[in-house]
Amino acid sequence: MKCKYCAHEIPDESIFCLFCGERVARKKRGKKQEIKVPEPRQLPSGAWTIQLRKEGQSITENTRDACLARARAVRAGFLQKEKAPPEVLLTDAITKYIDSRKGTVSPATIATYKKKQSLYFKDLMQTNIFDISEEQIQQEVTKMMTVGGSKGEPLSPKTVRDVIMFMNSSMQYCGKQLDMQKISLPQVQSSLYTVLTPKEIITLLKALPGNPCEIQILLALWLGLRRSEIMALAKEDFDQAHKTVSITKALVRDADGEWVIKGTKTSKSARMISCPDYILKLVEKCDAGTLYTNDANYILKCLQRLCRENSLPQVRLHDLRHINASIGLMLGISDKYMMERGGWSAKDTMVYRYQHTYSEEKAAADATMNTYFENLLNGKITNEITNEKQEAP
Repeated sequence: MKCKYCAHEIPDESIFCLFCGERVARKKRGKKQEIKVPEPRQLPSGAWTIQLRKEGQSITENTRDACLARARAVRAGFLQKEKAPPEVLLTDAITKYIDSRKGTVSPATIATYKKKQSLYFKDLMQTNIFDISEEQIQQEVTKMMTVGGSKGEPLSPKTVRDVIMFMNSSMQYCGKQLDMQKISLPQVQSSLYTVLTPKEIITLLKALPGNPCEIQILLALWLGLRRSEIMALAKEDFDQAHKTVSITKALVRDADGEWVIKGTKTSKSARMISCPDYILKLVEKCDAGTLYTNDANYILKCLQRLCRENSLPQVRLHDLRHINASIGLMLGISDKYMMERGGWSAKDTMVYRYQHTYSEEKAAADATMNTYFENLLNGKITNEITNEKQEAP
């Protein structure tokens, strides 16, 4: 080729001219090699993840950019490949999770955990949790919804959800993250509760005197106590002078099926309630120590016998707690006071699960609303509400 400065012939591979010394070619730059990695995917927790199949590694970071950067660094060899997680069998993961919860949940809850461990996921118990996929979990859901019970009957949607969430918590505790959005769980239906009307409550109260479980039924209906709280109460928990009862403990079964005393269900469940003279007089006649010493199911048997003998709807003992909350709603008692009285830690639990409307009160509310709008149509009510809003500062 010719030098563009002096026109002398020079070798084609020359960078400088051999005659005039001028630079006649630039060194070609190689293209920057881009390290390609898969597009990151956001998890339900908000973190971002990339699966590097070639490297056999999963990258998870809090932000998308951090996830991309770390994945590229691993693929380029700047970061060493992480060691594969240790093998943890599902049954061992559940055992570790249960052990971690001891002392923080009730013995009854621990017993429920162990029951789930023995009844469900039998085909996966000896499987490494890091090898369990969402598809396998979904198969277990289908199995429980068809032949999942001990007698081959379908499990309720609530039981299925409880089991799956328990298994997920156990795996999470040992480092396995499931994408729960890929798992379809059955819709839980609201539980049905029988709520007695005020007239039916009067019938029940008049039939109670002399019943061997009179005090226990009154404590559930009048004060809204749980069965575990009723069974743990002693005569010393009632203050005759100040007319109160202290709820500080509960009687539940442990993992071995033995009855044990523990603290209340939640911190909000520990409370002091004003106790009526009617109940205090009954308690005063009792011997010192625990008030109730019979079988746990005996209270329910006494209650249901009363209902049969007096032509009342069959109610469960826990239904009486629902009735108590519903009466509080009917009487217009503040949610705050009802929560303290009933020992609920969350308002939503009390409002949406325990407080039920009475048909007569609902009919009255419907009539009030209908009358208001009818009066609007007939011109009997002016636009007072609109004027108030316009005049408001």
